Amino acid sequence: MTDQTRPSGDDQGHDGPPAEGQHPEGQQPQGQHPEGQGHGQGQGHEPTTAPAAFPYQDLPYGRQPDGQAPQPTGHGHQLYGSAPRPSDHEQQQGAYGQPQGAYGQPQGAYEQPQGAYGQPYGVAGHAQETPGQDAYGQPTQQFAYAQAPTPPAPSTPEQAARRRRLLIGLIGGAALLLVLVVAGAVTFATMSASHRPEATVRDYLGAVQAGEVERALALDGTEVADGDVLLTDDAYAAADDQVDGFQLGAVSTDGDDAQVEAVVHRDDGSTHAQDFTLVRDGRDLLFFDRWALQPVDLGTVSVQVAGPASAEIAVDGTPVTRGSDGSVSLKAFPGSYEVALAAENESYSATAATAVVEGAVVTAQPTLLTTTLTPAGTTAATAAVDAWVAGCIASTDLRPEGCSFGLYDTESGRYTLSGQKWTLESAPQFTVGDWQDGGWAVSTTTPGSASFTAQGVDAAGNSGVYGSLAPVPVRVGGLISDVTADGATFTSSVATPLT
Repeated sequence: MTDQTRPSGDDQGHDGPPAEGQHPEGQQPQGQHPEGQGHGQGQGHEPTTAPAAFPYQDLPYGRQPDGQAPQPTGHGHQLYGSAPRPSDHEQQQGAYGQPQGAYGQPQGAYEQPQGAYGQPYGVAGHAQETPGQDAYGQPTQQFAYAQAPTPPAPSTPEQAARRRRLLIGLIGGAALLLVLVVAGAVTFATMSASHRPEATVRDYLGAVQAGEVERALALDGTEVADGDVLLTDDAYAAADDQVDGFQLGAVSTDGDDAQVEAVVHRDDGSTHAQDFTLVRDGRDLLFFDRWALQPVDLGTVSVQVAGPASAEIAVDGTPVTRGSDGSVSLKAFPGSYEVALAAENESYSATAATAVVEGAVVTAQPTLLTTTLTPAGTTAATAAVDAWVAGCIASTDLRPEGCSFGLYDTESGRYTLSGQKWTLESAPQFTVGDWQDGGWAVSTTTPGSASFTAQGVDAAGNSGVYGSLAPVPVRVGGLISDVTADGATFTSSVATPLT
């Protein structure tokens, strides 16, 4: 295509139709052919002369006339008389009117009609007009562009890896946040449940059920004295019918005080009710009340010993100290405890007894541990009674002090006595029975007899035998209060009869 020139004397700055009898530059009139072209070709001919009416013939092709604004197009500003330019991101097309190779979309902005260039003249030697072009194949201002959307550039491996890492991070962060939220909710619920009054009671009874009574005592603040020998883990481990379960009941609060009811179960199937008192004692983490369990009223192992004061007692194998009245009273957790002599004694024995503790609200009868003389103990007790009788017989008094027999002086001092003596005519028969009122009881089965004799001198110097007219009965009665290696101790309870 050759450069177009302006016709002289035209100053309008716009394209016009060619003058009659003139043809656009580079085209031949109909029926004529350019030099060197065959007559058999009907297309592809260019006119040999420029149109006479084309303005600005001296203006170079593609240059904007002076004083004229650039022609707007779909791709920005376009030089006057030049074809529209594709944008920077569009690919160069191979030929006007061909679809874009990369995206397959037709580019209407670049279609060039073939009526002005390379097509036969349609009417009276004028080029056929195509919408959007003038008769010379030049684009008009009404040109429209149909631009295909630009797809995103393909990702590089580094970009894909970054996106994957970002996605993994987002998913991991969300999962971590969810875990933290769930953990926080669980922690709050757990802390709230663990700070209720019944939770403290549950911990206490759970420790007792596990045999950890020392931990239970620490929970309620019970002070353990030296004599509380049963309030240890080892002592409770030796007990039978321990706590094997519990049920928490009603919970009531009144200001800073709380009451929790519970039913405690033991191995033997028995149950007992017990109430627990708690006091509010500050807060943990600003939200959770702290409840302090008050010292729990424990049950008591109460033992009465029917035996001498020297008898040593053990509860479940643990030696205990008896009180001044010979009894035993010990704090203990619910269970059954064996009470027996701490050590074997050849003089007396005792059958083991069981002390049952069912809780503080249940008052149990004291457990009685009764001692019985062994044959050796009975022999010692008999010897003690006989010794007592012998002591009475050895007296020279008409009425031996503390003995069961004696005589009254009927002569009112008429005689001065000498050589006084008691003679045991027959020893009393007796038994040593069970322990009662402080000792093994001694009672007479067959009284003995004794006689008294002496020499008497009256005021006139007359002398003679002075004595009982007949033997007097000898009885025994009293208590054997103790039997040791040194012998038995007998205390007579028989008054001197009037004879």
